[in-house]
Amino acid sequence: MIHKALAPLLLLITINCFSQSITLEFPAFAGKTYDFIIFQGSTQETVIQDTIPANGKFTLTIPKKYAPYTGMSRWLITGTAQGGGLDMVIPGHNFSVTCLSEKPTTDNIEYKGFDPVNELNRLNTQQQQMVQKFTVTSQAATLYKDHKKFSKLFTKETQKQKKAFAKFHQQLKNNPNFNARFLPIVNLTQGIPPQLTNNPEEKAQIYNQFITQELNFNDLYVSGHWTAIIRDWVGYQSNAVNDKTKFAQDFKQLSARIQSPIQYTDFAGKVTYYLTTYGKDDFVDAIANTVVGSGKITEYLGSLQVYVKAMVGMPAPDLVFTQQLDTITNQKPVTTTVKSSAITQGKNTHTLLLFYQTGCGPCKDLLAALPSEYELLKQKGIDLIAISADTDVDTFAEEASRFLWKRSTCDLKGFEGVNFKNYAVSGTPTMFLIDAKGTIVKKMAALTEVIDWAKAK
Repeated sequence: MIHKALAPLLLLITINCFSQSITLEFPAFAGKTYDFIIFQGSTQETVIQDTIPANGKFTLTIPKKYAPYTGMSRWLITGTAQGGGLDMVIPGHNFSVTCLSEKPTTDNIEYKGFDPVNELNRLNTQQQQMVQKFTVTSQAATLYKDHKKFSKLFTKETQKQKKAFAKFHQQLKNNPNFNARFLPIVNLTQGIPPQLTNNPEEKAQIYNQFITQELNFNDLYVSGHWTAIIRDWVGYQSNAVNDKTKFAQDFKQLSARIQSPIQYTDFAGKVTYYLTTYGKDDFVDAIANTVVGSGKITEYLGSLQVYVKAMVGMPAPDLVFTQQLDTITNQKPVTTTVKSSAITQGKNTHTLLLFYQTGCGPCKDLLAALPSEYELLKQKGIDLIAISADTDVDTFAEEASRFLWKRSTCDLKGFEGVNFKNYAVSGTPTMFLIDAKGTIVKKMAALTEVIDWAKAK
């Protein structure tokens, strides 16, 4: 059967003012089991699991919990090697899908009540023609820049396609059909901004402006592209732009436009997760007031725990030290809790908590570079404690035996370990600088940040 993950050319559209349902007839697949899935931000909700009856006729109905639902859905054949299914947009009313063939194709599937395929094909084809013409003529204008006659001709055609594309996207905005709102979202995943340009910097700015100021997050939430768009946007902000102040401003704009607490919690959680993954803990600090002050976080779970557990300026959570004893005699590990105010000991003024995992690439690089910088840290009154996400005692012991500092711990529970949870650490390496009072003064992901801070101390 046909199945391309959210491919625009294979989408079905339906509209239903009351009970949203789709009637399907696929007699060649009688007896096959299937799942019916709708998209809710970063999750796929399986709302129906059933078996196609003997006559091949059945109805998919959106549960009242989600109705009225406008957005992507997916019908999947399950339990067979061949698989298959259909990606479907559901903007509101009933329609039917019939295929009497054993090998469904776009040519032998019949839609009644609404035909989305032709419209979507038309929109996609129209767009691709403009994009291709723009690409070809702009390249030609560059190649013939020394030939004024040809250069002028190609430049004129390039501008013509640019204007046509802008007009096309304005028409999409005026089109009430969900396809017209869905196509620009798909374009973002394919690197096509709503305005054509050959300038990479301008293209990136257009992309960012569209997401922060125009993109409808209600539509994105049900598009099936929620996570991908947020991931790419955070990647662009943290790597290409790399301006903490600009990011905080754009994030605040987006925050104001997302009204649903459920959507906002998902959005803020994904942004925080990817910022942490990219080692941009200072970016997390920059948006903390916006997140916490939004009043739209339903629960501080997962990556969102960082806003209530381990932010700069907060008291550090207590540390739990686990001493792994002899497994031959079945001795259980011994745990000791150290209060935050006692983390920094003796004449030291600060303690660096290093959360790591043996074998993690960035951790390996950091641990290899740390010995040469350790003397500087000691001179600056910075002690060090290593907290491992290892789950094998021998792996932990072998790595820890090479450390120049005295204190390290591992409870063999990985990222589910008590210290990882208390400090809301979801990626390694992650480092916290704790002062003598037990307050978190800095959070970092790179050793260079630590050294720069120490040298300036």
